[in-house]
Amino acid sequence: MESDRDTCKSKTQAKEKTCVQAIFLALLMFFLPASIVYSKAKMSEPKYKNNLKVEFVRVPMRDGVELAAKIVRPDAEGRFPGVMMYYPYRFLNDSEDLAFPWPVGPTPYLAERGYAVVQYEVRGTGNSGGWTKDIYSADERRDGYEMVEWIAGQPWCNGNVGMIGISYGGVVQWQVAVQAPPSLKAIIVRSANDDVYTEWTYPGGVLRPYMFDTFSPLMTASNLLPPNPDIAGPRWSEIWKERLEKSEPWGIGYISNQQQGPYWQDRSLSKDFNRVKCAVYVIGGWSDCYPTALLRAYSNLKVPKRALIGPWGHWWPEVERAVPGPRIEGGIEYVKWFDYWLKGIDNGVMDEPPVTLFVKKYKKPSARMYLEEPGSWRSEREWPIARTRPTPFYFHSGGGLSREEDATEGRDTYEYNPVAGLTSGIHWGGGVLPWGMPIDQRLDEAFSVTYTTPPLEEEVEVTGTPKAVLNVSSSAKVAYFRVKLIDVAPDGTAKLVRYGGLNATHRDSHFEPEALAPGQTHEITVPLKTISYVYAPGHRIQVAVTSADIQNAWPTALSATNSIHRGGRFPSRIILPVVPRQSPSLPPPDLKILPPADPDILAKPTEYSITHDLVNETATVRLSVDDREYGRLIESSFTVSSKEPANAVLKARTIRSMNRPDMKVLVEANEVTRSDRSAFHHVGQVEVTVNGEPHTNKSWSVSVPRKLN
Repeated sequence: MESDRDTCKSKTQAKEKTCVQAIFLALLMFFLPASIVYSKAKMSEPKYKNNLKVEFVRVPMRDGVELAAKIVRPDAEGRFPGVMMYYPYRFLNDSEDLAFPWPVGPTPYLAERGYAVVQYEVRGTGNSGGWTKDIYSADERRDGYEMVEWIAGQPWCNGNVGMIGISYGGVVQWQVAVQAPPSLKAIIVRSANDDVYTEWTYPGGVLRPYMFDTFSPLMTASNLLPPNPDIAGPRWSEIWKERLEKSEPWGIGYISNQQQGPYWQDRSLSKDFNRVKCAVYVIGGWSDCYPTALLRAYSNLKVPKRALIGPWGHWWPEVERAVPGPRIEGGIEYVKWFDYWLKGIDNGVMDEPPVTLFVKKYKKPSARMYLEEPGSWRSEREWPIARTRPTPFYFHSGGGLSREEDATEGRDTYEYNPVAGLTSGIHWGGGVLPWGMPIDQRLDEAFSVTYTTPPLEEEVEVTGTPKAVLNVSSSAKVAYFRVKLIDVAPDGTAKLVRYGGLNATHRDSHFEPEALAPGQTHEITVPLKTISYVYAPGHRIQVAVTSADIQNAWPTALSATNSIHRGGRFPSRIILPVVPRQSPSLPPPDLKILPPADPDILAKPTEYSITHDLVNETATVRLSVDDREYGRLIESSFTVSSKEPANAVLKARTIRSMNRPDMKVLVEANEVTRSDRSAFHHVGQVEVTVNGEPHTNKSWSVSVPRKLN
């Protein structure tokens, strides 16, 4: 959910000139009046190029809270469709709009082609009024409905409204769409979960460290910064005072809701997909967080729809730093969709095959995202693909993996090591994009049991959602099982293809976990992330099972000896969605491919390391991203004990700043999240200084019993 943090640096004179121009435009925009002409060059033959109007407005909600909004539209007579997006990331500052194309990248492109784009900030954040105590609060969700109808009623709008957004700005589209505002006709959801619990905070029923190593402290610091007086107006100090008094860290909600329930369901599309009534275009990336969620939403929605899944990470596919490539001109896709649904232009978009996929191929693993991913684009008529052949591969004695069942019963036993996961990378890069990718999986084999096929005689395409059906037992009443699907190259390199995990106490329900009976065999089903990937001839398919992933899953509390039972009555297996070639083949999708990203502009974290303390038998994951040039510093350390897995501690520090000629504000958030056998404990502390002098100091503390985790 983080913003793009790449700095404006380069090694060539041309790039330096671009950087200087961006800074100059940023400063110019900062000091110009609220209603101006926007004249930055764009990508391709826009109708309204060099003729855009930008204005800032404050929109009152039902309870009197005013939301800060920025409107970018053609400076011309007429009525235009509205396109809405909103975030809590403080993007309504002109300098950030120019320096950071994420998350507001499509705005000028759409406006130049005849759309009125309205960006606004979540109540209690940025330049909006009110306060915030919870992510995606009920008030925030209702605001989205009201803003759609407000846009539709403006004299410059033709009454049709769409939405577009990435990450947070994608999730909130579902939250608005399920309310079915009458004027909302179409949405473009780029990178969004359909279930906030299972796809974001507690995948497989286990807390993600990311929630506290990056997101919680970042948002605590961000949400307590003051509004920009030039945008918020003369009441800015009053708005800030109320925010400092009433806002609370979102992390309290994360740690206090460890199981699925109304808190998460009310924020999630998956509660009932049929509530969505508008047309939907989902866009994801295999190196991003949510292709599984987006394709699951696509398959469940009963509305006009399209899906595009490329190779990318957590970026718009057209931006300069969108890796892995191939990058595409996403703006063409956005305009085609909105032209059809918001302008009524019959451009044939609904006559094209509705699903576009990038099918990946092998490349040696790298900790940094590739500049270009090997593979090819393909069109499909449906999802899931109708010709898919669900193919079980059974676990055999001696580590074999075969399409044939093993009649002989046996089991493979291993000790739960809570510091396993050195090679896994951080789910979608976490707070260190574009780093944090999985590396050679052989380094983790000592903590896993593995099952591997002989070299393949022909290629095998896996396109869909693999799932592992495991027969497991544990000496503890709580155990986690992490399943990895791996491609073993002829030289032995083991590349992670996909993964999934499950707290086995959640085997039947995320709402009501049930303890394991120690020593008893339980059947569990572990869904892996959706993928489209081709295993080449000579490569081997491998499945690895372990019980920890230090970079992505908070360790379960109890030491354990775990077993995978196989053969006979216990046919443990992975079921792969094997897809044969199309016959006849559909024409390839019509996409505009862009040049690869320039490696010189990709961000590099200050620190990303995993260290082992051999004396105290602990491992520590350290992350640091120093973006103080743009007003942000993020640091964290997550330490896990091999001897006592219940004892884990995550310390995080974030500094956000607002620098003005008349005022320099620093907000430093320090958070400590730790666990023991009985509870999770979370302590947060915030210090605010103005011009170097103390202004506000606040702290929060909560302890919550562990619930079978």
